[in-house]
This record gives sequence, structure tokens and C-alpha cells, in this order.
Amino acid sequence: MPRPLIRFAIGRTNGTAHYGVLLADALPVTACGTHAPGLRPIGEHTAHTLCQSCTRAWLVLTTAPHPGGEPEFRPAAGAGKSASSHRPIPGHLLGFCGKPLDDRPSTPRRVCANCNTLDAALDRFHHTAGELTLPSEPCHIDDAVLWAPNGHGNLVTGHHRDATTGTGYCGQPLEHPHPGAQACAPCRRRWEETEVLRQIQTLPSSREVTAGWQDRARDTFSDVASTLEPGDAYTLSGCAQRHHVVEVLSHGTAGSIELLVYLPGEDRLSEVRLRRERLVTVERLDSAQQRRER
Repeated sequence: MPRPLIRFAIGRTNGTAHYGVLLADALPVTACGTHAPGLRPIGEHTAHTLCQSCTRAWLVLTTAPHPGGEPEFRPAAGAGKSASSHRPIPGHLLGFCGKPLDDRPSTPRRVCANCNTLDAALDRFHHTAGELTLPSEPCHIDDAVLWAPNGHGNLVTGHHRDATTGTGYCGQPLEHPHPGAQACAPCRRRWEETEVLRQIQTLPSSREVTAGWQDRARDTFSDVASTLEPGDAYTLSGCAQRHHVVEVLSHGTAGSIELLVYLPGEDRLSEVRLRRERLVTVERLDSAQQRRER
């Protein structure tokens, strides 16, 4: 039977958390290869700091490869031809070791030791854990979902998240989604105002801008999400839809970028959060045509 990925830690409320599985004999096995007495399952939304190796292991396990194909090894960003090669995380210009990578292949003459360490740990993890049940993370954020404030996961009141600041519309620092809560009144008012403007102004404008997109002259290339600009369209592994970038809301925290995109297949706007190193296929109109449309 497939085993689900869960979180483990020694402390119940704080400390370092790891991803892994629980074997039939109640033995925890972590993706990063950490062995520590006292590891026990913990909830998803706690104050723990996630192990960086497990964070990268999670990406390796849950991200589909870039549709354009990926080499087995890449050099670090800005490195010369004689530098060490790195194993790229699928769908990212990010090494198993966490280093940003260049968008070109390299030869495996000298492979990063840290990349090899995580690669070996994942091989052992697959051999021990067997078949896994992997979560499917949604590409598009449900803008109506409420969030819990920092350190408070069980409150009745939740907050609408402002992607431009990363906090609630009322200014409250937020930690994780909190569905089923009742909306904070100040957040609800500002969120409703934002939604009205998007529906009566931004949505019709987006329909007009993307009409006839297929017939326009445009460049198509692979790049990382951090290079996306308003007016671009992009696709990425794991989602079949074309995303038209309406606005870059924020460069966020923890290496993320947040976008407001138009989804023509569903005729709606959505907020999207991507890691900056995420590989995307970009479609960009030539500069002369963009000037004409403005």
C-alpha cells in the first residue's frame, strides 16, 4: 500500500521538521536521511522550521520535469566551464544542493558532493519507503480561502491574504490557510473591494488583451519564473493551462514570486505563487507589438 509523506520532529510544537514516511513497525524514515531518536509525526501547520534538505527533496519528489526536457547536470549560475556540475531539481533551475543553476547542460566530470549526498539519500528513501502517495499542490491559489494569523491555528476568525504584502488585508501577519473560519470584517471589506475592481475592470481588459493571442508574433523560450513580466504568457509542468501575466503582485518571501494571471480556458483571474527558480516556458510579444497595443 502506498505511504503518504508526513512531517516528523522531536518537539511537538517547535524545532526542525522533516518529511518522510512511517513504516509498519512505526519507524520513521526521513527523505533527507536524518536518523534521530524521538522523531514523531507532527501536524502540517506548526511553528517548526523545515529541514532544508527535506524542502529540496519535496521538490524533487513532487515536481514534474520541465516539458522542454532537462539535462542530467547543469553548472551553477555564473560558473565557468571547469566548475562542478549539479543535479537539477525537476522543473527548477535549482540544484539538489540548493544552488541556483545556469540554463545550459554540463558534463558530469566533477559532480557537486552535496548534490550527490541528497541524491543518495533519496535513493535509499525510495528503496526503504516503497511506493509513495504524493500530494498534488494546486497551481492556482483560491483567493477566497482564509488564513490563520501567526501562532494561532485554531481561531474562529480567519483573514483574507493580500498577495502584495503577504499579510492580511487588515495588516495581520499570516501563517497558513485556515478554511472554515469566519472572515475578519476589515479583511472582508477590502478583499471584496479588490474583487469588484478585478471583475469589472481587470477581467474584461484581460479578455481583450489575450484575444487572438495565437495569431500574434511572439518569442517562445524557457526561463525562470522570476523573469516573468506583465504581458507575458507562460506554461509549466504539472498544469496544462496557459497563464497570462496581468500583474506581478510581489516577489514574496522564501524565494517565491506572486502573480495575478488570467486563465483563458476558465475565463477568470487567479493569484499564483511560484518559486523564483521554477522553469517556465515563456511566450513574449515582440517589443514593437507591445508598444502598439499600449
